[in-house]
Amino acid sequence: MIKELQKIFLTCLDRWINPNFHNKVIGSLVFGGFTLILYSNILSLMLSLKWISQDIHLELSLENNNDGYLKIFGILFVLLGTYFFYLIHIKNRDRKTFLTLKEASCTIKNILDDNKRIFKSQAPNSSSKTVSTLRNENELAIWDSVKINKIVPNNRKIYEILENIKNYEADEIILVEAMKNHIEAFEEHCQNKNTDYTKYQFPIKFSALISKYCNGFVKEKYSKKYTDWIKSYLLEYDVKAIEKYLLGSVLYEKNPNDIDILLLIQSEGQHLIIEYSNKLKQMEIEFEREFKLRLHLTVYFNNQAADYQLFKEKILDTKEF
Repeated sequence: MIKELQKIFLTCLDRWINPNFHNKVIGSLVFGGFTLILYSNILSLMLSLKWISQDIHLELSLENNNDGYLKIFGILFVLLGTYFFYLIHIKNRDRKTFLTLKEASCTIKNILDDNKRIFKSQAPNSSSKTVSTLRNENELAIWDSVKINKIVPNNRKIYEILENIKNYEADEIILVEAMKNHIEAFEEHCQNKNTDYTKYQFPIKFSALISKYCNGFVKEKYSKKYTDWIKSYLLEYDVKAIEKYLLGSVLYEKNPNDIDILLLIQSEGQHLIIEYSNKLKQMEIEFEREFKLRLHLTVYFNNQAADYQLFKEKILDTKEF
């Protein structure tokens, strides 16, 4: 239980506040604690007054014998600040050796999340810009630099962690090897653009497993509002969905960055495919307006059943709704 609380605390700090704020909180706890401990001494010193002359001897002072509770609270504040300092700056500093993949999962997830942020904001096929826009702005060279200077070093950190994990479960090994192969091939591609690494694309199952280990499965109540809205939209606009699945971060996080949905749609004829595609694009727009979250749809039609099954096999976990 204590270890889980430690993970929750550290994860929250990593996501919502920066290191400078960490230090401010720790400093405030320690400073406040010592202030409470020395409260009576400081106050007595400040309010002590002596005036001695030939005829007059005047001495004013303050004595407080009821400062025991203040000292206790002060000691607690100092201990709490010291404990937080240990968690943030000592225990988890540059840790690269773990007993199991599950134990390393939150450390790896933080690095994967950073790569995801970089990719979404600067990659040529990210949502922010099109390839043509990037070429017009001469930013493809910047993306190449970002890959080498940010993503590759992050990948090396992950690789080193994976190399130093002592015990793997049998079903983890194939995913870990796929991630290592991807890291090696991606770095080779960054150094030599002629290197083809299409066989070593980023393993989605590995990322999903790390999220699953780090966060665990989130209760259905957190995703029900999204699935109810999607089902209602599909029904209202008469989009015939044969199968509907949640996948990705929404399965593991109470507050996901985006919502990933896999759909198998029944359609007869090209005109219906075009009609449904337009309706689904509009659904993404209205979903974001409603929930302030991006909706990512992966859509297959019934004439693409084989491709649909291949895609499902790449995913670690799905939840039908």
